[in-house]
Amino acid sequence: AVEIAEMERACAATAVGFTAVARALPEAGAAGRGERWVEGVFGLHARHLGNAVGYDTIAAGGDHANTLHWIRNDGVLRDGDLLLMDAGVEVNSLYTADITRTMPINGRFTPAQRRVYEVVLAAQSAGIEACRAGNAFTDPHKAAIAVLADFFEELGILPGTAAESLDPETGGFHRRWMVHGTSHHLGLDVHDCAQARSELYREGSLEEGMVITVEPGIYFKSTDLLVPEEYRGIGIRIEDDILITDGDPVNLSEELPRDPDAVEAWMASLLG
Repeated sequence: AVEIAEMERACAATAVGFTAVARALPEAGAAGRGERWVEGVFGLHARHLGNAVGYDTIAAGGDHANTLHWIRNDGVLRDGDLLLMDAGVEVNSLYTADITRTMPINGRFTPAQRRVYEVVLAAQSAGIEACRAGNAFTDPHKAAIAVLADFFEELGILPGTAAESLDPETGGFHRRWMVHGTSHHLGLDVHDCAQARSELYREGSLEEGMVITVEPGIYFKSTDLLVPEEYRGIGIRIEDDILITDGDPVNLSEELPRDPDAVEAWMASLLG
């Protein structure tokens, strides 16, 4: 219970930092090197509300979002682009949150951005639903990528069907646009227990009291000619910290909106 309370504190502090970043987006865009500006805003709140950031903040504007673990954070923030921000506050007890939100820099999604965002949200929701005690650790990933693969098939960018891509032996074609796992354990480290034996981690089961991330994404590089032109340069990830219980999963980071309408309303209240 003490550890869960510390994770709740870390998520609450992280929500404060994200809110400050969203409010500062116009200033960050005008200042130049806006990615670094918002990194600084978040870092200030992490140091003030806790011990530090839990890991190097990812502040990726526009096509930078399609570079996994973009931490150079030296780019500009342009009107009409998205900001993918992956950040967490480590509280004084050293427990850390790990949250990602993808925000329209001007407060409004374009139709293409919204379409991709809605698919990622559906994938994440499917992954969260699979976060149940007794399920395999890999079940949230399988649930999420099934949604993504269906979208890629709909776009006609897979060499075959979604089912063929999801075949564990001969598939994997969807990994061109979803390049990482959907979950990892979280607690005293952002990749908690990462050195645990495989049979207890990636080949293990979810148990009550565990906290894992659920963070699917779609990464359509601006130079990827397989992707329809209107989607090129869009990179979106949504990540939340999920507590495994003896019943329904609990989203510890639900304070930050995920639904695209809610994101726009939240940003409108901050941007004025």
